[in-house]
Amino acid sequence: MVEQMTVPAAPAGTWEDFIVLNSGVDKHFEVLPKAADHMATDTRLSWWTKLDYAAALARDTWPLPKTEDREGYYGSDHFSYWASGLLDARMLIDTAREMQVPLGTYLDLGCASGRVTRHTALEVQEMKTYGCDINRLHVEWCNRFLPPQVTTFQNTSIPSLPMESNSVDIVSAYSVFTHIEAMETSWLMELRRILRPGGIAWITLHTEGTLKDMTPDWPLWSPVMKHPKAASLFDTEARTFEGERLVLRWLSGRSYSSNVFYKEAYVRSHWGRIMEVADFRRRHPSFQDVVILRKT
Repeated sequence: MVEQMTVPAAPAGTWEDFIVLNSGVDKHFEVLPKAADHMATDTRLSWWTKLDYAAALARDTWPLPKTEDREGYYGSDHFSYWASGLLDARMLIDTAREMQVPLGTYLDLGCASGRVTRHTALEVQEMKTYGCDINRLHVEWCNRFLPPQVTTFQNTSIPSLPMESNSVDIVSAYSVFTHIEAMETSWLMELRRILRPGGIAWITLHTEGTLKDMTPDWPLWSPVMKHPKAASLFDTEARTFEGERLVLRWLSGRSYSSNVFYKEAYVRSHWGRIMEVADFRRRHPSFQDVVILRKT
């Protein structure tokens, strides 16, 4: 791993803030109307022409989070935010069916405000859908405004989940391991613990391919290329890095404030010791790669 300078963080408000986010914050949420109400103003509507969303759109009458309550995803294009979750949920469900994984219990690690879990709960209503996040406000939002089939709880940045061993069929982690700079293998072991034999973990990653593919219009471009130590940590012209991982840290006073890039060979050799690497998919479906791990 490449070592680099950290940027000092603001003092945490409470001790919990070292392992969670917004532990002492209470908020009155304002919500947006259902997804169907935002189609006319969505500037990225053409992105979803191949997505069969009519039935899902009619079924999902639950509110959407405001942009600031969903990590800023898709800006003011609220329908696109909703549609992106539907696409990811269907790819996950279809892959589980293809791999003959039961659709019994599903956990989305780092679920934020339920971009994916709202859809898995409605697409496969007999499946138990769980979400968890280190941000207390995301947990509050999900439990107030998502369908009752979704159960959301707060976890910490320490690799421990309050779930029984061998109790989950599918785990996903969207844009989570892209920020885990420490205890990554411990988290993989924890996911393995809760998965049933034959269960799968769907994990999105930034890889050496991602670093090469980036263009200035990508959300990742600015935080990576404008990092104060970028030039000393990787070749900014060729966009390559030495070693097995590239970690660009931003804060030192809280966990997981970084951008992490993995080499595929590292994932296969290191992560493959913990679970079988069943598949590795580049740019699936857009900016990030996906590794599918299976508990054997």
